[in-house]
Amino acid sequence: MAVVNVFRFLGAILLLLNHVSWCPAELITKLPGQPENVAFQQHSGYIVTDAEHGRALFYYFVQADTAHHLSRPLTLWLNGGPGCSSLGFGAFMENGPFQPGKKGNLIKNKYSWNLESNMLYLESPIGVGFSYSNTSSDYILWNDTTTAADNLAFLINWLEEFPMYKDSDFLLVGESYAGHYAPQLAALILEHNKRQNIKPINLKAIALGNPLLDIEISVEAGEFLWSHGAISDETLYLEKTVCNNSKFLQEYIHSGWSQGCNDVFNRVSDEMGADVQSDDLLLSICLSSSTSTTQFKPMGLHGKIHEAFSRRGIVGDPCLQSRIFTYLNKPEVQKALHANTTHLPFHWDFCQGPLVYQEENLGLNIIPLVSDLLKEGIPILLYNGDQDSKIPLTQTRIIANKLAKDLKFQSFTKYGPWYDKKQVAGWWQSYGQLTEGKNVTYLTFATVRGAAHEVPFTSPSQALTLFHSFLHALPLPTPPPRR
Repeated sequence: MAVVNVFRFLGAILLLLNHVSWCPAELITKLPGQPENVAFQQHSGYIVTDAEHGRALFYYFVQADTAHHLSRPLTLWLNGGPGCSSLGFGAFMENGPFQPGKKGNLIKNKYSWNLESNMLYLESPIGVGFSYSNTSSDYILWNDTTTAADNLAFLINWLEEFPMYKDSDFLLVGESYAGHYAPQLAALILEHNKRQNIKPINLKAIALGNPLLDIEISVEAGEFLWSHGAISDETLYLEKTVCNNSKFLQEYIHSGWSQGCNDVFNRVSDEMGADVQSDDLLLSICLSSSTSTTQFKPMGLHGKIHEAFSRRGIVGDPCLQSRIFTYLNKPEVQKALHANTTHLPFHWDFCQGPLVYQEENLGLNIIPLVSDLLKEGIPILLYNGDQDSKIPLTQTRIIANKLAKDLKFQSFTKYGPWYDKKQVAGWWQSYGQLTEGKNVTYLTFATVRGAAHEVPFTSPSQALTLFHSFLHALPLPTPPPRR
């Protein structure tokens, strides 16, 4: 009988050890205000990317909402800026499982992307949200190269802590300045995979929403604003002749703003009006007097550009951003998230932080890198909300067409509508090559009807349908049959 008890005791210990290996210390027991009966696990905390400098990036991980979550892919989500939080925007405003309600509780997001995938949200680079470095010089003149290297170190170390996902299909998704982050990280992953005696990261595909890819093309917005009636004929003429968006950016990077450019963009801002945001021309503003009016701006040059148009847009529920700001700065929430363990000398914020980003990086042309990834056989989805004038759909479509032409891709679909819930959700086209007698789609361009700069926030159902098709390498839904 004693022997049986010993074996039972040892069995219990082995079960406990197995449980510990699958439930790291960063397990979130329950977020304050979280709904009852949540079946999926959540984890959050820090992954050290440079022990010598004391650099650590903060993450929030949500298991797929299914009993067989290990059969689902792993998706890394990156917001842009540079310097904006994937926790605040991606997880709590766009496609995470919960959003703060008006009474301080969390409301379940019925269009959460963890219905399809295990979701990993990363606050990158250092100085963003809860991510930090103990070496003050790290915050000076950070750039795309150091961001990509840190993100790769994070991913490798995160997979060591969560080894059960090492065999998962891995997808990279991001928006805005993640048009820089994601392709550069993908290139490093492919280089990492060539090393000997390592477990390759199973990179399957990349999706980029409203992406900044080439400053010469991506940000041209004059025609878009004019066609929506937001600026006058005369202002459009001045934009084209005196200072268009890309000229404005390049001029600032190399020599600072000219008075001519300032005058043109002040005129654009005046004509658009203080209560119309460049993120979403259909936006209503938050009128709640009880809600914080903190303005959230990306750091550095992008922050200056956004301010030149108007303040940063708040889309969808116009007061949600302020509720997220309040929620993530509550001590009990930070404790539940295992966040701010070093007691940072500033509060959590969407975009404002101590990092100084090299502004020259915004001028980098990422199109050749995207082309190289396509040549490596990595499928890429470029999608755009059609109400965003920061990076208009017209410009992303120009880049998609350029990539397809340069790579001699065939058009596999005619440009036409795709559907969500029997309604037109946007327009799309796919390109690729005939490989072993089969059409292989490598590049897809899609618009999302009525969506803004943060597509999953303004058009959550359409975004989830788009994400489902992307994950499963399926064509976007076609029109329903007519009766």
